[in-house]
Amino acid sequence: MKKKIIVFGGSGFLGSHVADELSNQGFAVTIFDTKSSKWLKKNQKFIKGDILDVRSLEKAIKGSSSIFNFASISDIGESLQNPLETAKINIIGLIEMLKLCVKYKIKQYVHASTVYVSGDHGGFYKSSKLASESYVQEFYKIYGLKYAILRYGTLYGPRSDQNNGLHQIIKNAILKKRMEYLGDVDATRDYINVIDAAKASTKALSKNFQNKIVIISGPETIKVKDILQIISEIMSFKKTIKYTKRDKVKLHAHYIRTPYTIKEPLIMKFNENFHIDIGQGLSNLIKELQTIYKKK
Repeated sequence: MKKKIIVFGGSGFLGSHVADELSNQGFAVTIFDTKSSKWLKKNQKFIKGDILDVRSLEKAIKGSSSIFNFASISDIGESLQNPLETAKINIIGLIEMLKLCVKYKIKQYVHASTVYVSGDHGGFYKSSKLASESYVQEFYKIYGLKYAILRYGTLYGPRSDQNNGLHQIIKNAILKKRMEYLGDVDATRDYINVIDAAKASTKALSKNFQNKIVIISGPETIKVKDILQIISEIMSFKKTIKYTKRDKVKLHAHYIRTPYTIKEPLIMKFNENFHIDIGQGLSNLIKELQTIYKKK
């Protein structure tokens, strides 16, 4: 009998890719989300629900083996505008989920976090994720709920939406026919293709990841201006790239250099080989977004 895994937030950018990878590995996957999945496979089940609805949450968790939780407010701008709603979903909803994981003896809880928790930026999003990590670890200490916390770096790739940085940059380039960047000219990121990130995420079910915080980010730090230059060349733009600074609130919320630490004994960096080259990944993303935005 196949092991049943619930992917909360499985209709979204990263969650849908993780759900697919788990299905490819032979697990019985159920996606739980507030919105229907555009990418639901025939061998996947779907439950439409809200993690703040304890009844539907309990019905989904009961009988499951492991849980992946991507359900959260993850857009920094949205969290800045809605700190209370961010706390409700990212913290209160999480606590309800963890309580049920203990009740139904879930073997492994996998929590999606962010490298923002190691730095000074991220606003209320960072605050909520830092708190959620603490709750996950305390549930292990008090109740023995085994976990893996995955801190993601800068994701890009297929199925992204307008909350994703590179998606927004490429979308604007398609519509305006020139490259523009809202942010610091010296910014750097550890870009990782979402498909590679999803494959790495499924390893959270292994003992190597158990009760640890794992950083899943790109193999190298890349200057954003170099990424913009690559995009500009792929799209055959001749104009120089336009840089615009963010306002003070948003400037504080977004980091300039990727913040992460591996000094704590329970933190490790996922360092297996990734398969998707940044140039090929950007080319594929540009083609995907051109089919979407050139129609509009």
